[in-house]
Amino acid sequence: MCRIALLVVFLIVSSSAFAQPLSKQEFELLRNEIRDNYAQSPKLALQDLNSLIKTGDFTPDQTLVLLNYKAWFELEAKHFSDAMRTLVSYKSLAQRSTRTGLLYGYYNISGGIYTQLNLHQLALENFSKALEYAELLNHDITNQTLNNMGEVYYALEMFDEAEQAFRRYLTYLAPSNKPLDISIATINLARVLIAKQQYHEAEALVLEQSQIQTQQQFNYLLADSHLLMADIQSAQQHFAAALEHINKSLAIFNDQQMKSNEIKAHFKLAKLYAQMAETDKASAQLAIVSNDASTRSDLAFASKVYEFQSLMLEESGQFKKAIASYKKHREVQNQLTARQADVNLAKALAEADLNAKEVEIAELTREKQLKAAKATGFKNLFIAVAISLLIILIGSYLAITNIHKRKQRLSDALDELEQTQANLIEAEKMASLTALVSGMAHQLNTPIGTAITAGSYLTDNLQQLEQQFKDKTLHPNDLTNFIKNSGDANSLILNNINRLATMVDEFKALNVSISLNKPMSEIAIKHTLCEQVDTLHNNFAKQISYTVEGDEVNIVTYPSIIADVLKTLVINAYEHGFNDVDDAKISINIEQHNDSIKIIFQDNGSGIDNAILKDIFTPFYSTNLGGNHLGLGLNVVFNAVKYNLFGNICAEPCEHGARFVLTLPIDGPKAAKEHNEAIK
Repeated sequence: MCRIALLVVFLIVSSSAFAQPLSKQEFELLRNEIRDNYAQSPKLALQDLNSLIKTGDFTPDQTLVLLNYKAWFELEAKHFSDAMRTLVSYKSLAQRSTRTGLLYGYYNISGGIYTQLNLHQLALENFSKALEYAELLNHDITNQTLNNMGEVYYALEMFDEAEQAFRRYLTYLAPSNKPLDISIATINLARVLIAKQQYHEAEALVLEQSQIQTQQQFNYLLADSHLLMADIQSAQQHFAAALEHINKSLAIFNDQQMKSNEIKAHFKLAKLYAQMAETDKASAQLAIVSNDASTRSDLAFASKVYEFQSLMLEESGQFKKAIASYKKHREVQNQLTARQADVNLAKALAEADLNAKEVEIAELTREKQLKAAKATGFKNLFIAVAISLLIILIGSYLAITNIHKRKQRLSDALDELEQTQANLIEAEKMASLTALVSGMAHQLNTPIGTAITAGSYLTDNLQQLEQQFKDKTLHPNDLTNFIKNSGDANSLILNNINRLATMVDEFKALNVSISLNKPMSEIAIKHTLCEQVDTLHNNFAKQISYTVEGDEVNIVTYPSIIADVLKTLVINAYEHGFNDVDDAKISINIEQHNDSIKIIFQDNGSGIDNAILKDIFTPFYSTNLGGNHLGLGLNVVFNAVKYNLFGNICAEPCEHGARFVLTLPIDGPKAAKEHNEAIK
């Protein structure tokens, strides 16, 4: 488990030689007191630990131990933003230590935070960095870190990698006398084998460990083993045996007062009843789960519960309740996304604040040094006029040295500020991702809701017709109305399903990391653009005249992407700019500039308000949102130009019509190589 590795790193950090004010023995007593306090009251222990750290009466290594404890306590309390801020302080102090292995604690606890936030890719990156530092420490830390990575691999459904990590950890544990660690690792391995549908081997491992867990009185692990046996039995349609194992696990969790584990066992029981088509029993178990406070505090688990509940209600025809459960699922997902963004923002702000403080301290130190140097110079001048020339020479030397050091420190401060800027940009990306997800959800909700409503209406009409038939009150007009209403509802459902399919295709266009089937080729750009506008002449109801002028330049690029970009810009002008224009015109001018070309696209339409020029490339931005427009066209163009053609596109203010300027490299492969090297 992750907690085991966290505890071991505390022991490694605390083994260094502590200086005054506390001796090694005194600080060891303090550490024991901190752990005992945490066992009795985690909240009070964290408050006391904060007070201790604020005193500042500790050596740097002692402070590292206390910060490590604090981050661990905050992680356990699910104060993820606070834990990340503590880790930033820990990292800054650890980087100044000569013992580079101490950075293991930063990456290991960061991995734990991201694991609990369901950011498993970030967790894997941090555990991978932790593994590099673990190899500087000892084999225990290294193998326990691999075990942590195995848990993340499992969450990411990378089951082969997870199996390899757990088997390696078990091989390492085999000669040791650690039955608890071996049992935990074996249970993890069995869980992976079940996911890979290797039920026979998984069952053998679980049965073997169940006997050991019973002998050693590892009760909570025995309950986990029963849950795994339930998974194996249910996968093989042995429902009675699966029920028996789940009930045994519930009894253990209840006896051990492990409420959160008990609730998750109830959820597994609900899914089993649903698999057995016993909907009422499944609903009763889900009511127990959703009403428990521990479920609401675990956002990732709550999201799974409401999602499963909505699917089960939908299958039983309870569409209104299904929609309500799905809304709860989306609300929990949004809360989880907000919590993830808060943690990343807290990290960025903490790093920015720390860098600013370090720059301020460095500036104050430099000012103090300069004042001291000046005072010394004046004193020497008054003491010995005879050696004034020597003092001047020494003073000049010191001044030059200080100036050099000042420049170097300012350069270092600039590097730190650039890093801070990069961190803030990363936080902004997280906020942009949240906005993108919200926009997609907003667009999808309307056709989904309409289709569900129409389906419910169709069901109600069918039930009414069936009742009239049974009551022998069915009139020909009733049947006629039913056929008409059913046709309308069916058309509404099909239209909205087709609308959803169209939306999904447009959403796919947002992904610029596409695999192009053909390599770049050399084209004469002016000739190519002329051919493209010729193909567009008959595509629109309104006649549009085109002119292509400028330099004839050969460039190496993707012709198909340039054609798509041009087509999108023309469609954009047709739909938004030429509504009230009779004589529609589009002009394209090509200019060569050293290693690049500029393609200036100009129309004589209604133009674009200068106030929204900066927003038109944003996903879901449209002046006609709500019609047949998702506001994705120009965003797709922007992504294609920037990430596939390795150029740039912008909209410039224009007195008449709209004006777009594309900047493309003449040598596309060279620009692609430079782009790839820059992002490494």
